[in-house]
Amino acid sequence: MFDLKKNIGVKTFSFREIKDNAECAKAIAFCGGCTADISGTHVDYDKPETWEKIIADYQDNGVTITGLGVVRTIPDEDFNRRFFEFAKLGNIPLVSFSCDPDGWEKTFAIMEKFSEEYSIPTAIHNHGGYNWLGNSTIMKYVFGKCSNRIGLCLDTAWCIHTERENPVQWMELFGDRMYGIHFKDFTWSRNGKHVDSIVGEGALELENTLNKFKEMEHIISAVVEYEGPDAVECTKKSIENIRQLY
Repeated sequence: MFDLKKNIGVKTFSFREIKDNAECAKAIAFCGGCTADISGTHVDYDKPETWEKIIADYQDNGVTITGLGVVRTIPDEDFNRRFFEFAKLGNIPLVSFSCDPDGWEKTFAIMEKFSEEYSIPTAIHNHGGYNWLGNSTIMKYVFGKCSNRIGLCLDTAWCIHTERENPVQWMELFGDRMYGIHFKDFTWSRNGKHVDSIVGEGALELENTLNKFKEMEHIISAVVEYEGPDAVECTKKSIENIRQLY
């Protein structure tokens, strides 16, 4: 079973205002995290000459990169291979992705091919009710069209954003393909707009989610994501809330 207390981390997009990767890693450590899911805000996939330093910036500060993404994939092998090359260099065990519906079957076939070639699992990231991959019905459909080399990287807040769905339900449906999780939380303003919240202090039923999470057998990466103001302090509090209930 995944040891969340020991291996919890931070999605680096939370600290997108911290441009320097070494400083980003230090912020993760300050928050109590020891792993990172690295975002495109902190790596340029078109500049492979910079990759070794990026990876070293995290390693040298005691942070292990356990995931990368969410990468935007397309039906093009050369374009998508860059992500796996970076993951290979950094011994990163999970690539999370999304794609447009046009050409999705070819894109998925490429991701399956590279997953096998590089021995790195991939995972679809759900992006809420506005996104075509944001609801459980379509997820069941696409999972039926691909192997378990493609799993799920569950974003808890975007799951809640999808009407009448919740993370516990998704874990019950897709637990055998759940490879990653972004612990994220929303509240809603009076006009119905979602607002980032400290994890456990918004709409997410954190204790129930954590109890179900303990049953997951294939987790590779688990991180907190917070996109609002005061990101470092709110991320730190989010990790504390998770550790307290786990």
